[in-house]
Amino acid sequence: MKKKRETKYQALIELVERERKHFSFTLSDEDHEIGILKIKEIIDKTTDTIFNSYRETLLTEPITYIVPAVWGEKKDGKLTVTQREINRKIVPMINNIMAIFELEDINKAQGFAIGYLIRGLVTSKITYMIEASRNRADERIKRNKTKAKSIAPIILIKG
Repeated sequence: MKKKRETKYQALIELVERERKHFSFTLSDEDHEIGILKIKEIIDKTTDTIFNSYRETLLTEPITYIVPAVWGEKKDGKLTVTQREINRKIVPMINNIMAIFELEDINKAQGFAIGYLIRGLVTSKITYMIEASRNRADERIKRNKTKAKSIAPIILIKG
């Protein structure tokens, strides 16, 4: 089993080396930095828009709800209306990012790999936003309970 795994790993390394030419950038450092900043801005803006637009749904659904929305597919069943709306924001974002890379002659597998990385980043960012919001809400609830307990009722006894 170990030998088979090493063979697969070696084959992957060879594939990466062979296909590396498709992923090399000839941009100057300044152009490269501008491209990276554009990509960051596009991803940040899209994830912020998605989270803010669908906050209530994202906070009430299980954390895994966002994955089919980002991918545009669900293993079992159909996407909800909200998941389809979210996906309609993801697809153009990925296309914009691919255009910034200006990659020529990439095959389907390479395009899928880049899309996979972008979708993974988007999923991570949105799940972080969801969990951070949930944690902040939990902390507020705990603080309010602590405040309520610390304010002991005062009973006046007439005598």
